[in-house]
Amino acid sequence: MRVDRAELLGGEIPLRPLSVSETLDAALAVLRRSPRAVLGPAAAMVSVLQILLTVTGYFFIGGSDEYTPGLLLRSVGGQLTLAGIGAVGSALVVLVLAGLLAPVIARSSFGQPVAFRGVWRDARPRLGGLAAVAAVLGLGVPLLGALVLTPFVVVAGGGGPTPLAVLLGVLGFPLMLVVAVWLYTRYVLAAPAVVLERRGVRAALATSARLVGGQWWRTFLLLLLTAVLTAFMGMILQVPFLVGGMLFFGMEPEGWQAVAALAVETLGQIVSLTVVAPFDAAVIALLYLDRRHRREGLDLELQQRDEVPDEDFLALWARR
Repeated sequence: MRVDRAELLGGEIPLRPLSVSETLDAALAVLRRSPRAVLGPAAAMVSVLQILLTVTGYFFIGGSDEYTPGLLLRSVGGQLTLAGIGAVGSALVVLVLAGLLAPVIARSSFGQPVAFRGVWRDARPRLGGLAAVAAVLGLGVPLLGALVLTPFVVVAGGGGPTPLAVLLGVLGFPLMLVVAVWLYTRYVLAAPAVVLERRGVRAALATSARLVGGQWWRTFLLLLLTAVLTAFMGMILQVPFLVGGMLFFGMEPEGWQAVAALAVETLGQIVSLTVVAPFDAAVIALLYLDRRHRREGLDLELQQRDEVPDEDFLALWARR
Protein backbone atom coordinates (compact mmCIF):
# COMPACT_ATOMS: atom_id res chain seq x y z
CA MET A 1 0.00 0.00 0.00
CA ARG A 2 1.34 3.43 -0.95
CA VAL A 3 1.94 5.70 2.01
CA ASP A 4 1.67 9.46 1.56
CA ARG A 5 4.61 11.02 3.38
CA ALA A 6 2.56 14.20 3.75
CA GLU A 7 0.39 12.32 6.24
CA LEU A 8 3.41 11.14 8.25
CA LEU A 9 4.92 14.53 9.02
CA GLY A 10 3.11 14.75 12.34
CA GLY A 11 0.81 17.68 11.65
CA GLU A 12 -2.98 17.97 11.70
CA ILE A 13 -2.79 19.93 8.45
CA PRO A 14 -1.87 17.74 5.45
CA LEU A 15 1.09 19.00 3.46
CA ARG A 16 -0.68 18.84 0.12
CA PRO A 17 -3.38 20.73 -1.82
CA LEU A 18 -6.58 20.98 0.24
CA SER A 19 -10.24 20.74 -0.68
CA VAL A 20 -12.74 23.32 0.59
CA SER A 21 -13.86 21.14 3.51
CA GLU A 22 -10.26 20.30 4.40
CA THR A 23 -9.38 24.01 4.40
CA LEU A 24 -12.19 24.81 6.84
CA ASP A 25 -11.29 21.82 9.03
CA ALA A 26 -7.64 22.87 9.01
CA ALA A 27 -8.60 26.41 10.08
CA LEU A 28 -10.38 24.94 13.11
CA ALA A 29 -7.37 22.70 13.78
CA VAL A 30 -5.15 25.79 13.98
CA LEU A 31 -7.34 27.27 16.73
CA ARG A 32 -7.49 23.95 18.57
CA ARG A 33 -3.80 23.13 18.29
CA SER A 34 -2.33 26.51 19.31
CA PRO A 35 -5.07 28.43 21.18
CA ARG A 36 -2.72 30.73 23.10
CA ALA A 37 -0.57 31.59 20.11
CA VAL A 38 -3.67 32.25 17.97
CA LEU A 39 -6.19 33.78 20.36
CA GLY A 40 -3.71 35.92 22.30
CA PRO A 41 -2.83 38.36 19.47
CA ALA A 42 -6.44 38.28 18.27
CA ALA A 43 -7.82 39.23 21.70
CA ALA A 44 -5.38 42.13 22.03
CA MET A 45 -6.20 43.65 18.63
CA VAL A 46 -9.92 42.98 18.84
CA SER A 47 -10.19 44.54 22.31
CA VAL A 48 -8.59 47.78 21.12
CA LEU A 49 -10.82 47.87 18.03
CA GLN A 50 -14.10 47.19 19.83
CA ILE A 51 -13.42 49.61 22.68
CA LEU A 52 -12.65 52.37 20.18
CA LEU A 53 -15.82 51.55 18.23
CA THR A 54 -17.91 51.54 21.39
CA VAL A 55 -16.57 54.87 22.61
CA THR A 56 -17.04 56.37 19.14
CA GLY A 57 -20.60 55.06 18.94
CA TYR A 58 -21.40 56.26 22.44
CA PHE A 59 -20.50 59.85 21.65
CA PHE A 60 -21.50 59.73 17.99
CA ILE A 61 -25.04 58.50 18.60
CA GLY A 62 -25.83 59.77 22.09
CA GLY A 63 -24.95 59.96 25.75
CA SER A 64 -25.73 57.38 28.41
CA ASP A 65 -29.24 58.72 28.98
CA GLU A 66 -30.01 58.56 25.27
CA TYR A 67 -28.18 55.41 24.16
CA THR A 68 -31.26 53.19 23.85
CA PRO A 69 -32.42 50.60 21.32
CA GLY A 70 -35.17 52.95 20.17
CA LEU A 71 -32.70 55.68 19.28
CA LEU A 72 -30.40 53.18 17.58
CA LEU A 73 -33.22 52.09 15.31
CA ARG A 74 -33.88 55.70 14.36
CA SER A 75 -30.26 56.60 13.71
CA VAL A 76 -29.77 54.48 10.62
CA GLY A 77 -27.18 56.79 9.15
CA GLY A 78 -25.05 56.70 12.27
CA GLN A 79 -25.28 52.93 12.48
CA LEU A 80 -24.25 52.50 8.85
CA THR A 81 -21.27 54.78 9.36
CA LEU A 82 -20.17 52.85 12.44
CA ALA A 83 -20.77 49.55 10.63
CA GLY A 84 -18.52 50.70 7.80
CA ILE A 85 -15.78 51.74 10.22
CA GLY A 86 -16.17 48.43 12.06
CA ALA A 87 -15.95 46.44 8.81
CA VAL A 88 -12.73 48.20 7.81
CA GLY A 89 -11.28 47.71 11.30
CA SER A 90 -12.21 44.03 11.30
CA ALA A 91 -10.63 43.59 7.87
CA LEU A 92 -7.39 45.13 9.15
CA VAL A 93 -7.38 42.76 12.13
CA VAL A 94 -8.04 39.70 9.94
CA LEU A 95 -5.29 40.65 7.47
CA VAL A 96 -2.71 41.19 10.21
CA LEU A 97 -3.72 37.89 11.81
CA ALA A 98 -3.42 36.14 8.43
CA GLY A 99 0.21 37.21 8.31
CA LEU A 100 0.84 36.22 11.93
CA LEU A 101 -0.81 32.81 11.52
CA ALA A 102 0.96 31.87 8.29
CA PRO A 103 4.11 30.65 10.13
CA VAL A 104 1.89 28.95 12.75
CA ILE A 105 0.13 26.94 10.03
CA ALA A 106 3.40 26.22 8.23
CA ARG A 107 4.91 24.81 11.44
CA SER A 108 1.71 22.86 12.21
CA SER A 109 2.08 21.10 8.87
CA PHE A 110 5.23 19.51 10.31
CA GLY A 111 3.76 18.88 13.74
CA GLN A 112 5.94 21.55 15.36
CA PRO A 113 4.53 23.16 18.52
CA VAL A 114 3.91 26.90 18.36
CA ALA A 115 3.80 29.31 21.30
CA PHE A 116 3.11 33.03 21.39
CA ARG A 117 6.84 33.69 21.62
CA GLY A 118 7.35 31.71 18.43
CA VAL A 119 4.67 33.72 16.62
CA TRP A 120 6.36 36.95 17.65
CA ARG A 121 9.80 35.66 16.62
CA ASP A 122 8.63 34.67 13.15
CA ALA A 123 6.55 37.78 12.45
CA ARG A 124 8.52 40.56 14.16
CA PRO A 125 10.97 41.21 11.26
CA ARG A 126 8.04 41.67 8.87
CA LEU A 127 5.57 43.59 11.06
CA GLY A 128 6.14 46.83 9.13
CA GLY A 129 5.49 45.17 5.79
CA LEU A 130 2.48 43.30 7.20
CA ALA A 131 0.98 46.53 8.52
CA ALA A 132 1.54 48.17 5.12
CA VAL A 133 -0.15 45.31 3.27
CA ALA A 134 -3.10 45.42 5.70
CA ALA A 135 -3.40 49.18 5.14
CA VAL A 136 -3.28 48.80 1.35
CA LEU A 137 -6.01 46.16 1.36
CA GLY A 138 -8.10 47.31 4.33
CA LEU A 139 -8.01 51.04 3.55
CA GLY A 140 -6.70 51.45 0.01
CA VAL A 141 -9.06 49.00 -1.66
CA PRO A 142 -12.26 50.62 -0.24
CA LEU A 143 -10.92 54.05 -1.25
CA LEU A 144 -10.22 52.88 -4.80
CA GLY A 145 -13.70 51.39 -4.94
CA ALA A 146 -15.16 54.68 -3.70
CA LEU A 147 -13.60 56.51 -6.67
CA VAL A 148 -16.32 54.91 -8.77
CA LEU A 149 -18.82 57.08 -6.88
CA THR A 150 -17.11 60.33 -7.90
CA PRO A 151 -19.68 61.19 -10.62
CA PHE A 152 -22.54 60.55 -8.18
CA VAL A 153 -20.94 62.74 -5.50
CA VAL A 154 -20.28 65.56 -8.00
CA VAL A 155 -23.82 65.55 -9.38
CA ALA A 156 -25.61 65.07 -6.05
CA GLY A 157 -23.39 67.48 -4.13
CA GLY A 158 -23.44 70.09 -6.88
CA GLY A 159 -27.22 70.26 -7.08
CA GLY A 160 -27.44 68.48 -10.41
CA PRO A 161 -30.56 66.87 -11.86
CA THR A 162 -32.13 64.46 -9.37
CA PRO A 163 -32.87 61.69 -11.93
CA LEU A 164 -29.22 61.76 -13.05
CA ALA A 165 -28.00 61.59 -9.44
CA VAL A 166 -30.29 58.63 -8.76
CA LEU A 167 -29.10 56.83 -11.90
CA LEU A 168 -25.44 57.39 -11.03
CA GLY A 169 -26.09 56.16 -7.50
CA VAL A 170 -27.91 53.02 -8.65
CA LEU A 171 -25.06 52.19 -11.02
CA GLY A 172 -22.22 53.44 -8.86
CA PHE A 173 -22.79 51.67 -5.56
CA PRO A 174 -22.94 48.10 -6.99
CA LEU A 175 -19.95 48.88 -9.22
CA MET A 176 -18.02 50.18 -6.21
CA LEU A 177 -18.71 46.92 -4.38
CA VAL A 178 -17.61 44.84 -7.39
CA VAL A 179 -14.33 46.77 -7.75
CA ALA A 180 -13.53 46.53 -4.02
CA VAL A 181 -14.31 42.79 -3.86
CA TRP A 182 -12.29 42.04 -7.01
CA LEU A 183 -9.23 43.90 -5.74
CA TYR A 184 -9.44 42.43 -2.23
CA THR A 185 -9.73 38.87 -3.55
CA ARG A 186 -6.87 39.37 -6.01
CA TYR A 187 -4.42 40.70 -3.41
CA VAL A 188 -5.57 39.11 -0.14
CA LEU A 189 -2.81 36.46 -0.19
CA ALA A 190 -0.19 39.21 0.13
CA ALA A 191 -0.65 39.20 3.93
CA PRO A 192 0.76 35.67 4.50
CA ALA A 193 3.24 36.12 1.62
CA VAL A 194 4.91 39.15 3.16
CA VAL A 195 5.70 37.16 6.32
CA LEU A 196 6.45 33.66 5.04
CA GLU A 197 8.46 34.77 2.01
CA ARG A 198 9.99 37.76 3.82
CA ARG A 199 9.34 39.96 0.83
CA GLY A 200 8.51 43.63 0.33
CA VAL A 201 4.98 44.96 0.01
CA ARG A 202 4.99 45.31 -3.79
CA ALA A 203 6.53 41.86 -4.25
CA ALA A 204 3.97 40.31 -1.90
CA LEU A 205 1.09 41.96 -3.78
CA ALA A 206 2.52 40.67 -7.07
CA THR A 207 2.81 37.19 -5.57
CA SER A 208 -0.84 37.27 -4.50
CA ALA A 209 -1.96 38.40 -7.96
CA ARG A 210 0.00 35.55 -9.56
CA LEU A 211 -1.29 32.90 -7.15
CA VAL A 212 -4.92 34.02 -7.45
CA GLY A 213 -4.69 34.40 -11.24
CA GLY A 214 -6.92 31.85 -12.96
CA GLN A 215 -8.46 30.86 -9.62
CA TRP A 216 -10.22 34.12 -8.71
CA TRP A 217 -13.70 32.64 -8.49
CA ARG A 218 -12.60 29.69 -6.39
CA THR A 219 -10.77 32.03 -4.04
CA PHE A 220 -13.71 34.41 -3.84
CA LEU A 221 -16.27 31.66 -3.17
CA LEU A 222 -14.18 30.18 -0.36
CA LEU A 223 -13.72 33.63 1.20
CA LEU A 224 -17.46 34.25 0.84
CA LEU A 225 -18.32 30.90 2.44
CA THR A 226 -15.93 31.69 5.29
CA ALA A 227 -17.52 35.12 5.77
CA VAL A 228 -21.00 33.56 5.98
CA LEU A 229 -19.84 30.94 8.48
CA THR A 230 -18.05 33.49 10.66
CA ALA A 231 -21.09 35.78 10.58
CA PHE A 232 -23.27 32.99 11.98
CA MET A 233 -20.60 31.99 14.47
CA GLY A 234 -20.27 35.59 15.62
CA MET A 235 -24.02 36.03 16.13
CA ILE A 236 -24.27 32.79 18.12
CA LEU A 237 -21.39 33.81 20.38
CA GLN A 238 -22.96 37.20 21.05
CA VAL A 239 -26.42 35.87 21.97
CA PRO A 240 -25.62 35.08 25.66
CA PHE A 241 -24.27 38.60 26.19
CA LEU A 242 -27.24 40.26 24.48
CA VAL A 243 -29.75 38.17 26.42
CA GLY A 244 -27.91 38.74 29.69
CA GLY A 245 -27.81 42.49 29.08
CA MET A 246 -31.57 42.62 28.46
CA LEU A 247 -32.35 40.46 31.50
CA PHE A 248 -30.20 42.51 33.88
CA PHE A 249 -30.67 46.02 32.49
CA GLY A 250 -33.91 45.88 30.47
CA MET A 251 -34.68 47.15 26.98
CA GLU A 252 -34.41 50.87 27.81
CA PRO A 253 -31.55 51.24 30.33
CA GLU A 254 -30.72 54.67 31.68
CA GLY A 255 -27.80 56.23 33.49
CA TRP A 256 -25.19 53.80 34.78
CA GLN A 257 -27.29 50.85 33.63
CA ALA A 258 -26.98 52.03 30.03
CA VAL A 259 -23.21 52.20 30.41
CA ALA A 260 -23.14 48.72 32.00
CA ALA A 261 -25.35 47.30 29.24
CA LEU A 262 -23.04 48.82 26.65
CA ALA A 263 -20.02 47.29 28.40
CA VAL A 264 -21.64 43.83 28.35
CA GLU A 265 -22.46 44.20 24.66
CA THR A 266 -18.90 45.28 23.91
CA LEU A 267 -17.54 42.30 25.83
CA GLY A 268 -19.72 40.00 23.73
CA GLN A 269 -18.39 41.57 20.54
CA ILE A 270 -14.81 41.15 21.76
CA VAL A 271 -15.34 37.48 22.60
CA SER A 272 -17.09 36.87 19.28
CA LEU A 273 -14.49 38.54 17.08
CA THR A 274 -11.61 37.01 19.05
CA VAL A 275 -12.84 33.60 17.91
CA VAL A 276 -14.05 34.30 14.37
CA ALA A 277 -11.25 36.64 13.21
CA PRO A 278 -8.50 34.00 13.65
CA PHE A 279 -10.66 31.47 11.81
CA ASP A 280 -11.08 33.87 8.89
CA ALA A 281 -7.36 34.68 8.97
CA ALA A 282 -6.41 31.00 9.06
CA VAL A 283 -8.45 30.35 5.92
CA ILE A 284 -6.55 33.13 4.11
CA ALA A 285 -3.20 31.72 5.22
CA LEU A 286 -4.24 28.21 4.19
CA LEU A 287 -5.35 29.53 0.80
CA TYR A 288 -1.90 30.97 0.30
CA LEU A 289 -0.19 27.66 1.13
CA ASP A 290 -2.69 25.74 -1.00
CA ARG A 291 -2.00 27.96 -4.02
CA ARG A 292 1.75 27.47 -3.68
CA HIS A 293 1.28 23.72 -3.39
CA ARG A 294 -0.91 23.62 -6.49
CA ARG A 295 1.01 26.06 -8.69
CA GLU A 296 4.59 25.39 -7.61
CA GLY A 297 4.49 21.84 -6.22
CA LEU A 298 5.95 23.22 -3.00
CA ASP A 299 4.41 20.37 -1.00
CA LEU A 300 6.31 17.79 -3.08
CA GLU A 301 9.55 19.69 -2.62
CA LEU A 302 9.09 19.93 1.14
CA GLN A 303 8.24 16.23 1.44
CA GLN A 304 11.56 15.32 -0.17
CA ARG A 305 13.57 17.02 2.56
CA ASP A 306 15.27 14.71 5.01
CA GLU A 307 15.09 17.21 7.86
CA VAL A 308 13.23 20.40 8.67
CA PRO A 309 15.34 23.25 10.09
CA ASP A 310 14.00 24.96 13.18
CA GLU A 311 16.32 27.95 13.42
CA ASP A 312 15.55 29.21 9.91
CA PHE A 313 12.26 27.47 9.33
CA LEU A 314 10.80 30.24 7.14
CA ALA A 315 13.61 29.73 4.63
CA LEU A 316 11.64 26.70 3.40
CA TRP A 317 8.99 29.04 1.96
CA ALA A 318 11.35 31.67 0.55
CA ARG A 319 11.39 31.97 -3.22
CA ARG A 320 14.59 31.03 -4.96
